[in-house]
Amino acid sequence: MRKRILYTLLITGLLAGSAIPTNVSWAASKASLDKINRELKEIQQKKKQQQQQMKQTEQQISLVQKEQQDLQTQLMTIDLRRNETQNKLDKLEKQMNETKEKAAEAQDQLDEAKERVAKRETLLKTRVKSMYERGNVSYLDVLLGSTDFGDFLTRMEGLQLILEQDTRILEDNIRDKETIETKKKEIEHQLTVYAGMLDEAEALKAELDKQYKQSLVVKAELKKKEAALEEDLEQYGQQLIELTRQESAKYAERVRAMSASSTGYKGGKLGLPIADGLFRFSSGFGMRKDPFTGRSAGHNGVDMAAHKGTPILAAADGVVIFAGYSNGFGNTVMIKHSAEITTLYGHIREGGIKVSVGQSVSRGQKIAEVGSTGRSTGNHLHFTVYKNDVAVNPMPYLK
Repeated sequence: MRKRILYTLLITGLLAGSAIPTNVSWAASKASLDKINRELKEIQQKKKQQQQQMKQTEQQISLVQKEQQDLQTQLMTIDLRRNETQNKLDKLEKQMNETKEKAAEAQDQLDEAKERVAKRETLLKTRVKSMYERGNVSYLDVLLGSTDFGDFLTRMEGLQLILEQDTRILEDNIRDKETIETKKKEIEHQLTVYAGMLDEAEALKAELDKQYKQSLVVKAELKKKEAALEEDLEQYGQQLIELTRQESAKYAERVRAMSASSTGYKGGKLGLPIADGLFRFSSGFGMRKDPFTGRSAGHNGVDMAAHKGTPILAAADGVVIFAGYSNGFGNTVMIKHSAEITTLYGHIREGGIKVSVGQSVSRGQKIAEVGSTGRSTGNHLHFTVYKNDVAVNPMPYLK
C-alpha cells in the first residue's frame, strides 16, 4: 500500500514538474546542455541516496516488525507456562489441604490413643496401689493361701488372666504409641515436601510474571520505534517526491534546450504508438461507460486494442520521465517531448517496459509491449497526450 501511494504521488510530481509557464517556455534554450546535465546528475545522485535511505528504513521497519512477532511468540509461550504453573499450584494446594486434613485426623487418633494409654496406666497404677495397701503380697502367697486344690486352680487361673491382661495392656500401649507417632511423622514429612514444591512453583510463577512484564516493556519500545521509523519513511518519501519533481523539471529544461538545437520534437503531429494494422481503437477520449462500474465516466485518452506483446512505439522524440507502476494505468511509461507536450503509455505487460528514466528516445523507437496490467479488462494500450499538464484528445495529434 505504501509503495502504491508513493508511485501515485510520483506521477503527480512528474506532471507538476513538467508545468512551465508559456512566457518562459523557451528560456532554457539559452542554458548550456552540459550545465543542465550536470545539475540533473546531482539531482539523480541525491535521489539515489534518498531511495537508498528509504530502503534501509524499510528494512529496519521489517526487522522491528519481525522482533515484535518473535516477542509475541515469547509472550504466548510465557502465558502457557504461567497457566501450567498455576495449575501445578492449584494441584499442590489441594494435595496440601488433603494432607492437612489427614494430619488433623492423625492428631485426633493420637489423642484418642494417648487417652487409652492413660486409662491403661491408671488401671495398672490402681492395681499396684491396691496391692501396696494390702501389704506386700506376692503371686506365690495368693496361690499358697488356697484352701483346697480347686481353690488353687481357681486362683491360678485368675492370676493367669491378670498377667495376660497386664501384658496386653502394655503391648497395646506400645503399639498405639509407635503407630500414631510413625503416621504423624510421615504426614509431617509430606507437608514439608509439598511446602517446598509450593515455594518452588511460586518462585517460578513470580519469575514468569517478571519476564512477561519485561516483554511488555520491550514490546512497547519496539512499537514506538516502528512508529518513529514510519514517520521517517514518510518524510523521506516526501523528500523523494520533491527530488523527483526537480528531476522532472530538469528533464523538461533539457528537452527545451534540445528542441532549441533542433534535436527534439517541435510540436508537430505525433506518430502512432502502435504500428498501423496491429491494433484497433476500442475506446475514445471523453465520456464513456466505465467497463468496471458500468457508469458514465471521463476517459483521458484513447485505448488501442492489440495482442499481448505487440510493440509500443514512442510517438515522438523525447526523454523518458517515468517508467514504472502507477495505480490504474499499471505498468506505465511517460515521455516528455517539449515544454508543452507529454505522452503516457499505460497497461504495459509484466516485464514489458524497455526504457528507463532519463533515457532519450526517438520517434518510432520501441519503448514497451502491450499488456493488461492495472485497471484493465483486456490487452490494450492506453495512450494519453498532456498539453501543459492537461489531458487532451490524442486523435488530432496522431497521424
